[in-house]
Amino acid sequence: MPPPPPLAQKTHPSPRSRYNRPPNLPRPASGRVRRYYPCVAVSGDGDGEEGGAGAQWRTHATSDDLEQRGWDVETYEQWMEDVKEGKGEGEGLAALPSSPTATDTWWKPHVASFAPISTSNLPSNTPITSGVSFTTITINVPTHLSSLFSRFTSSGGHFIRTSLPTNAGFAAALAHASKLVPEAPYAFVNATGLGARELVPDTNMYPTRGQTILVRGEASKASTFEGIGTINYVIPRKGSGTSVLGGTKQSGNWDTEPDEETTREILERCKVLAPELLSRDGEFEVLKVQVGLRPSRVGGARVQREVVEGEGRRWRVVHAYGHSGAGYQNSVGVARKVVRLIGEFEGVEKVAAKL
Repeated sequence: MPPPPPLAQKTHPSPRSRYNRPPNLPRPASGRVRRYYPCVAVSGDGDGEEGGAGAQWRTHATSDDLEQRGWDVETYEQWMEDVKEGKGEGEGLAALPSSPTATDTWWKPHVASFAPISTSNLPSNTPITSGVSFTTITINVPTHLSSLFSRFTSSGGHFIRTSLPTNAGFAAALAHASKLVPEAPYAFVNATGLGARELVPDTNMYPTRGQTILVRGEASKASTFEGIGTINYVIPRKGSGTSVLGGTKQSGNWDTEPDEETTREILERCKVLAPELLSRDGEFEVLKVQVGLRPSRVGGARVQREVVEGEGRRWRVVHAYGHSGAGYQNSVGVARKVVRLIGEFEGVEKVAAKL
């Protein structure tokens, strides 16, 4: 049997290289400098979802989904710390009261100000029969994404907009991507969302269509009601003078055009959730109607390492896609796992070399 093709080799930069240690990289408690691997993150354009997302921390994890629970808790704790340290405004984060419906409340001990809502304080003339309140984190999406991008570039990252081939296999796409950067990447992070359906390819990927409405005024709190086949929410974008109303969860629907009837239904259903945003005529002032496709996946998100063979090479890859509508509240926990998985390649390869 012929030996496997060699792994794409990372170069060993000089001590002054930007790949040794980026600016402000914290040292571990032991005082040793952690390893820093030059990587390429491959991502998609978001299929319209990102800009229109009414993002907030509201876990989608069930009590038996221990990994996603961990991601969500890590993200909540980090965001709350950022807000307490005064970083929230610059990062598009705000701690606000939230009143969602919820039946699985495993997250109760992990959030601030959790309490059940008495029936007398629930909206009248609605199907809402129970609810809870707690302090959530809402995300002003444009500000948050801009903040993350600034942190990325200030740490020495570079952004390249291009198209990768999907008709010659995943390895060919990785080989193409590796030619776009000046130094052979140690590993790739595949965060292509729905694009993974064709790129990997992963036929478990499918869209969940979401339609939202941007309206004038900031709601006093985040409110969510989720019933059978429907979801209604109002999420203020702190500091923007706007709020996002939603929404829909339409699995397998690839349509990115707004539906007028859906718009009317969302506006009507959300009136009881944010009456303070209504005009004297009892209507919202609509600024924009938006449609996005959430990157959903049968079996849940894929966050794992893989060695992809092809094009005469072997490529280290960490997959991180398929989070559907939970991408923001998973983000910190998933990012930390991605970093751990990249570091694990070295240990696995050392063991394999001894065999």
